[in-house]
Amino acid sequence: MGVEQSHETRPSSTKDHLDGFRYWADFDSEYFAKGTYRYAFRGTVHGDGPRDGSLCVTKVFKKKFSKYFDGWKPDLEASVKAQRFAEIFSREVLPALRNYISTQHIEFIIPLIARMDTLSHFKVLGLFPVKEDKTYVLPYEFVSIEPYLQGLFEKFNSNGGYEDNSASVMNAFSHWTWQVSGHKYLVCDLQGVHNGRAYLLTDPCIHSIDGRFGMTDLGVVGMEKFLSNHMCNPICQKLGLKNPLRGIDLGMRRSRATQYIFQLSESDIYRANEGRTRFFTLVESSVR
Repeated sequence: MGVEQSHETRPSSTKDHLDGFRYWADFDSEYFAKGTYRYAFRGTVHGDGPRDGSLCVTKVFKKKFSKYFDGWKPDLEASVKAQRFAEIFSREVLPALRNYISTQHIEFIIPLIARMDTLSHFKVLGLFPVKEDKTYVLPYEFVSIEPYLQGLFEKFNSNGGYEDNSASVMNAFSHWTWQVSGHKYLVCDLQGVHNGRAYLLTDPCIHSIDGRFGMTDLGVVGMEKFLSNHMCNPICQKLGLKNPLRGIDLGMRRSRATQYIFQLSESDIYRANEGRTRFFTLVESSVR
């Protein structure tokens, strides 16, 4: 049996992206990459704006985990919030570091959020379509659509305490977001491509004091994981970043893979929900 056509989404609503245009995507019926919780499919964006005809990656939650996510809203909000931090960092911090590093710009992709419209069909003997292909995608399911990133895709740190020690700019950026937000937020799970003097990143996680960014937001527990495993580098020192958990071994397992709140112990879930930590308190934020 073959496949008649690719999957197809409905047009995304204008509130789901920042350029004011409506887009939809068609994408392959077989994924090219997968993680613990999601599949990634190659496709093409269509619409009435500048993204029309561009290559994209459509991401779909695996069926047994989709119940934990509501229309990708927390993921979208995390990307928007992370991009605000990146804009401030690129505008106000990186210029002061030009004598020390080559990076001039950090950007997070803001995904389009769309709902499935048409599923591909199986064919009998390659002739007659017989049924929809629901192997990975379900009718009316919400999916995320992002530009296809050209270049070497790398993971610089995770939301579970892992960091690539050679990714000093990325790790310092995560540390910086925690400090300038008054310990309310920590942007992490940084991954994407480094093209020349710019980082283009996707799928960030944000640990927040009130758990507002969905199932990858581990709250103060996630902040503790990051800070206890973080090795401050010369950029952290240049920016005067402080780490109250430096040298403290909390016995927390470092995870390179993205972690979800339901993977924590019951006591850690309670602490995350209550915002309870003995290592730091909230202070006034230095960014708006």
